[in-house]
Order: sequence, then C-alpha cells, then structure tokens
Amino acid sequence: MLSAFRNMLKVQDLRKKLLYTVWIIVLVRVLKNVPIPGIDLTVLSDIMESIKSQSESANKLVGMANVFSGGALQKLAIGVLGIMPYITASIIMQLMTPVFPNLEKLQKDGSHGRQKLNQYTRYMTIVICAVQSCMMAIAMHTPSKLLGVAGFDNLVTDKGTAFVIQTTIIVTAAAILIMWLGEQITDKGLGNGASIIITINVLSSMPQAFAAVYSKYQEGEWNLVQILVVVGILFMVTAATVALVQGMRKIPLKYARDAASRNAMIEKTSYLPLKVNHAGVMPIIFASALMMFPPMIINKIGGSFAQTVAPWFSFGSTAYLIIQGLLILVFTFFWVATQFNPIQIADDLNRSGAFVPGHRPGEPTSKFLNDTMTRITVAGAIFLVILALLPYILMNALGSGSTDFIITQFFGGTSLLIMVGVVLQTMQQIEVQLVQNNYDGFITGGRLRSRKG
Repeated sequence: MLSAFRNMLKVQDLRKKLLYTVWIIVLVRVLKNVPIPGIDLTVLSDIMESIKSQSESANKLVGMANVFSGGALQKLAIGVLGIMPYITASIIMQLMTPVFPNLEKLQKDGSHGRQKLNQYTRYMTIVICAVQSCMMAIAMHTPSKLLGVAGFDNLVTDKGTAFVIQTTIIVTAAAILIMWLGEQITDKGLGNGASIIITINVLSSMPQAFAAVYSKYQEGEWNLVQILVVVGILFMVTAATVALVQGMRKIPLKYARDAASRNAMIEKTSYLPLKVNHAGVMPIIFASALMMFPPMIINKIGGSFAQTVAPWFSFGSTAYLIIQGLLILVFTFFWVATQFNPIQIADDLNRSGAFVPGHRPGEPTSKFLNDTMTRITVAGAIFLVILALLPYILMNALGSGSTDFIITQFFGGTSLLIMVGVVLQTMQQIEVQLVQNNYDGFITGGRLRSRKG
C-alpha cells in the first residue's frame, strides 16, 4: 500500500492530478469556514447549544445537514449550500430527461448533447442556489420559527432587505464556485468532483464522531461492549460495501476474427462485466439530499398538519427509514435505467463481431442483457438499502441520545457508504494509471481484486 502511494508520486501526470485535487479541496474547505458577513457568531453558538438541549428533532436535522455541509451550517459559512444544489439539479435533470423528448435526444447525441445537458444543469443550479440562499437569509432574521427554538432573533446584526440581497449573492456565488471546483476535479483531477467534495465534507465530521463515542464512554452511557459493537458495525459495513461495489456478473462473449496465418475463423472469449451496484453511491446521495427538505418545509409551515406529518420525517424513526429505503430503491433502478442501455450495447457487440453464446445478436441479446441487469440490480438495490439502514437500527438498539446521529452517520450508514464507495472508485482510477505506467497498484500483484485475472 505504501509503495503504491510512492509510485503515485513518481508518475508525473498522476502526481499533477493528485496535487491539483488536494489544492481544490483546500479551496473548498476555506469556503466552508468563512462566516457569512453580518452574523453574530456568539448568538450562533448559543443557538447551536440551545438546539442540542431543547429540540431533539431539530438537533438531528441540523446534525445531518451539518455533516453533508462539512460543518459549514454550524458556522453559517458562505459555502453552506456546498455541492447539494448541484446534486439537486442533477436529480431534476435525470427525472426530466425521459419525460421530455428533446432532452432525451440530447442525451443520445454524444458528447455535444451531454455538454448541453450539463449546461442546463448549471443554469438550474444557479436558480436553486438563489432560491435556497434567499430563503436562508430570510430565515436568519427569525431562526426560532425554522428550528423551533425560542429566542435568538438577534442573529443578524443589521436586519433588512440589504442583508437578504447581500447574503443571497454571496452564498449563491460560493455555491456556484464549489460546483465549478467540483467539475475541475472531474476534468483535471482524480475521481468524480461532486462525490469527492461530499466525501471530504463527511470526513470532516470524523473527529466529532470519535469525540462523541469517547464522551458516551466517559459519561457511562456506553460500556466497552457497546463500543465494540459500534466498531464491529464500522468494519461490517465497510467490508460489505467493498463487496457490493466490487461485485459483478461476468457475461461471456465470443469474438469471431480472421486468423493471420490461415483463412479461417477462430473464436476468442472475453467477458462483459455487469456491476451488481451499477449506480454506485449516487442513489444514497440523491435520497439523502431529498430527505433533508421535508423537515425544513414542515417546520416552516407549522400547524396541525405539520404536527401530523413531522413524525414521518423524524430522523432515525421507522417511517423515516422506510421512506429513505424506498427512495434508494427507486433511484437505484432509475439510475440504472438511464445509464445502462442494453439495445446500444447489443448493437455495439454486433458491430464488433461479438456475441453472447446461446443468444442471437440483436434483440435477443438486448433482452437477455436487460433481464440479467434487472435481476442483479434487484439484488444490489436490496443489499444497498440494507447496508444504508441496518446501522441506524443497530444504533437505536444501543440507546437513543443527542449525539447518536453523529455516530450513526460516520460509523455506519449513509456517510460510510458514500466514503467507501467514492474511495474505491477513485482507487480504481489511480490503479489504471499505475498499471499503464508499469507500476504496482494498491494490491499485491498490481491489480485491484476486481481486476485480477
């Protein structure tokens, strides 16, 4: 492992990408720590302490949002929106593409069409950022209405329209800058930029998660056995996530080609890998992003209807876990349906002279690939839901507390799945470049486990 990291620095192109990615991450973290102008930081600190002691539901909501914002919400930093508006816009565009023929045509129009779709996603991101930042600036005038905590309405030092306009411009600009920095990581750095930024945000909660576990042990809420169970959950979810990300179904392919030495046809065999988790961590990111909005809207509306619906979206409740599990299932199938095209794959195989043994080229091959992908997606989606929700259930069995959401987010569940999935995907990209430059990779023998053979 250490030799692989040394080899990364020896490859000039890989070294540049690594340093470029690190530099972008530093810039993003700076945006996550610069507070919004016009905010009384002392009052903000008092609000956060009051939320922890007075409102458990608000504490869980703020805690989850704070994890995905990389701690920016707790500081009300200019980068508080982060990459989430871009993720939300991507979700909307993915949902709209099959509905509108023009968008579907652009998706099939190669690189030019994808560039157009990306441009539309950016425009939508700007609109979402402007709306969210304006609503947030207005809510800062009376935070008690949004969070359900009495008092603290002097958070803004100079209330008025000027503050709302100023905050909207600054926060929107910071979110657009973070989106652009994420795209730069994708183009010139290592890994997927949006996923890398989310992973770094989650990793920033690592010290707080360890401190929460130690605090529970010191206060006598948890004993050594419970801590060992938490560590066991960490290793279990990590190992299961690696198995899920690396798992694949190999479809045998045969190619007919002319032999150079004789005028005859010979066959060579290869495989078409179909990933069990073809969607990666995107369904979890999409589901987590969507689950953050209903509690905010419910708290804003108030009234008897809000009191009736609020328990459904209470973080960690049974209804919350069921809704999140259903969203993960839906987004998994939706992502596979938009990204995996069996008809195009069958046509490409036919043009290259390849065929699946036992299935005729064309429509029979397409139907076989579609049925096979559907079956393994069902297994992968169910496994993904179990991995995402089981830690919450186990953590609830250990006892409920004000800091449980921090421990759950980091030691098991959504955040850990995102981290492990993104790290594995990034390692695979690095592995390819190391092997191309004749260097050993992260695993003995120079290949990741999924690439052996």
